Amino acid sequence: MPRRIAGQRRPKRDHEGTAESFEVTQATPEASEQASELPGDTPTITQSDEQPVSKRVEPAADQASEQAEPEAKSDDLPAGSRSRVSVVLASALGILLVLIMALAGVLGVKAWKGKEAEDARGQAAAAGRKAAETALSYDYRTLDKSFADARATMTPDFAGKFDATAKVAGELATKTKATVRAEVREVGVRDGDADRVTLIIFVNQTTTSTITQGKPRIDLNRTRFTMVRNGDQWLVQEIAGL
Repeated sequence: MPRRIAGQRRPKRDHEGTAESFEVTQATPEASEQASELPGDTPTITQSDEQPVSKRVEPAADQASEQAEPEAKSDDLPAGSRSRVSVVLASALGILLVLIMALAGVLGVKAWKGKEAEDARGQAAAAGRKAAETALSYDYRTLDKSFADARATMTPDFAGKFDATAKVAGELATKTKATVRAEVREVGVRDGDADRVTLIIFVNQTTTSTITQGKPRIDLNRTRFTMVRNGDQWLVQEIAGL
């Protein structure tokens, strides 16, 4: 009996046994294996009952997109490079130290000058108050002493100018038997530094004379005093009415 290959039609006789018909048979796994073992035959591909299983490929772990650059260590530098770096750092630190010391010196000088100017304004204001009450007061009975006390609060140059004014005021005071008493109400510092200060002084002058018929008359005056340092003293350099 001739061999039949899987998938090949096999002859089938009819009732009379004369006519042949062919039917297609479905290959079984055993038949496929047998057919594949036959030498010289073409292997037949059969359909398996099981569905093919697709193999899932897991994605590989992502690699870092960027790698950190290795940091250069000072120990990895050659000896000559380390020496140059040390020299540069030492020079930079030296320059920074000099700048800090210079800045501290400048700030110290400014602070000292500011404190000195503040102290000077306070001293000049106190001296100006006393000078105003002395220079703007006099008594016809003691004119020489009154004007001498006034000149003692002034610089030599301004004392010379004051003498000319005092002469006229003395003659009028003697004639009218006048006495003038000055009282400072307020002293303000307009400007100034360690050697020169300008003051605004509000002073009331109370005058009694024959002109006032023996009754006191109060004059409210505002004057500008310029004070200058003379050693440990502050002297009047100028008096101007405002």
